[in-house]
Amino acid sequence: MIDQHLKVVRKPLFFLLLLLTFASYAQNSPIKFGKIDIADLQSKSYDKDTAAEAVVLCDFGTHDYTFQGENLKVIFTRHRRIKILKKSGYDWATHSFGLSSAKNSSAKEYATNIKGATYNLVNGKIEVTKLEKESIFLEKKNEYYSIKKITLPNVKEGSIIEFSYIIESDFDTEVRPWEFQRSIPTVWSEYQVKVPEFYQFQVITQGYQPFLVASNTQESINLGAGVGTINATYYRFVQKDVPALREEPYITTIDDYRTQVEFEISAYTPRGGIHKNFSSTWNDFSKTLNEYERFGRLLNKGGFLKDVAATIKLTAKDSLSKIQAAYDYVSKNMTWNQNESFLATSNLKKAFETKTGNVADINLMLIVLLRELDIEADPVVMSTRTNGRVLDHYVLERKFNYVIAAVAYQGKWLLIDATEPMMSLGILPIRCLNGQGRLINGDSGDWVKLESNDRLAKTVIANLEITPEGQLQGQLSINHMGYLAHDERVSVVKETKAKYIENLKKKHSAWEIKTVDIEDEKDITRPLQIKLDLNITEGVGVAGERIYISPMIGQGEDKNPFTTLERKYPVDFAALIEDNFIATYQIPKGYVIEEIPKSMKVNLPEDSGRFTFLVGKAEDRISISSKIQLKKTMYYAEEYELLKRFFDQIIAKHAEQIVLKKAQ
Repeated sequence: MIDQHLKVVRKPLFFLLLLLTFASYAQNSPIKFGKIDIADLQSKSYDKDTAAEAVVLCDFGTHDYTFQGENLKVIFTRHRRIKILKKSGYDWATHSFGLSSAKNSSAKEYATNIKGATYNLVNGKIEVTKLEKESIFLEKKNEYYSIKKITLPNVKEGSIIEFSYIIESDFDTEVRPWEFQRSIPTVWSEYQVKVPEFYQFQVITQGYQPFLVASNTQESINLGAGVGTINATYYRFVQKDVPALREEPYITTIDDYRTQVEFEISAYTPRGGIHKNFSSTWNDFSKTLNEYERFGRLLNKGGFLKDVAATIKLTAKDSLSKIQAAYDYVSKNMTWNQNESFLATSNLKKAFETKTGNVADINLMLIVLLRELDIEADPVVMSTRTNGRVLDHYVLERKFNYVIAAVAYQGKWLLIDATEPMMSLGILPIRCLNGQGRLINGDSGDWVKLESNDRLAKTVIANLEITPEGQLQGQLSINHMGYLAHDERVSVVKETKAKYIENLKKKHSAWEIKTVDIEDEKDITRPLQIKLDLNITEGVGVAGERIYISPMIGQGEDKNPFTTLERKYPVDFAALIEDNFIATYQIPKGYVIEEIPKSMKVNLPEDSGRFTFLVGKAEDRISISSKIQLKKTMYYAEEYELLKRFFDQIIAKHAEQIVLKKAQ
């Protein structure tokens, strides 16, 4: 049986934990410092991943407790050995780790016993270059946090490096997390944690790689200093032959899929003392946030917005009009400083006066204004895509880094982010489309889905004449919709129209652009339209009596974003995707069609994606229509092969040519 104090927490769909519980006792590191196998130095590549720039041969860590004087301390040790295979792997010779100090006490962390060495094979013998003190640095980030950095010397292709260190910590209720997987493969990774009986931790694991060992057993440890021998829980986690975790397209953050283990304190019961419970419910979480000076307490301080609310009430009579007016006021009068947090910088009145602030300043201000308008509105705390997913089954405040407004409208919650003035009411930025957020509704709350019906959409319409000299002349219209329209509008505003047009011409250097007209760049309710009058030499050429035309004129898919043979985690597009291309080509006099692409339709299972390629022809013209639709935002690992093949078919079809031949 798994010990009652070990609660393994899994993320739905993404995470796997193989539990092998057996009587086991703490083991020493599988490797001994300085004892290098010459065969490892002679090896030129790693047979399980020949593309690897380096490979972790062993990564071993322990977490123990001991008394020093009258204080209980944590002793964390680490010993890592890495084989450098390519020059691109030299960065692995630098390692850093954080050291913290408490704000309200003398508690701190400090590193001791740092040692390291680089091993090279020279004339058949092992040459050792030791880590010197000059290569150990301490970088102070702020008063409470520093980074210790070590850089191993004399690193070459084929080198083996290793280092070890000890961190002594006064933070007895904190266990350092352990990553089993990184961007290079790992042969062996092991983490041992011993926890005295008066602590209880919840263990959170994530990742796709199965554990060779994931156990917890009971043993006795001697803490000395009058405490003597007590019971302890011994956790041991081992993974073997862990593949590299490499960035792939269309994910949230790679850290969501990294195999790792974390420990969160849940309870503390000192001998003869009072039991303290650190675990909390989501209602406790709501109560805590409502007590924060930079969160909940700010929501009751809306006096500085009374005049704004009174002005809005003069013209906005129904709920939707009031919501729209409040959104317009805040989004247009406040400038986001690009800082993400669910806590305001100080107070909302100050942000209001300076007209700038972080995410919380802006969106909490929106909530306060809506409440002044008698509109029910509450905050939703969440995590952005780059920050990682929230664990809905474990209350961890540190997982949140953002806040938006939830507004009650027609029996539903309308989710609003006022940091993007060029985005329509109720459309969340893509960075927010990350699973679910936590609604803080008084001292309770609920989960709300962070999703959008808006699309990443574009339609290109071309009306072109093919010349006998091998050019395409005519008009091109690029219509951006949904999120793409927002992104282009932001570019136009930031760069100015003139700079935007200049960059457009640089991007399409094979296009001779005569005129550019940008329409509706300020009207966010309409598509952003770019109209071009141009000559195109890209994808068209003359050879003898034939003219060859690539009908997609550089607007098609030419590279599959999915290159790996398999994928263990989902493809997350965040938003629905639609890409349209419609073109008419006027055939020059004296030429006839010799070859033309065939029409084609491809559907993903359950119509979750569709590609339609239609070709029409007449005596003097050819029409091409291409439409790509991805009707789901997320495709799971089981769907990956079909999705990859779907894009292969699109790329092949977009590469086909039109061939015209001189009439006889």
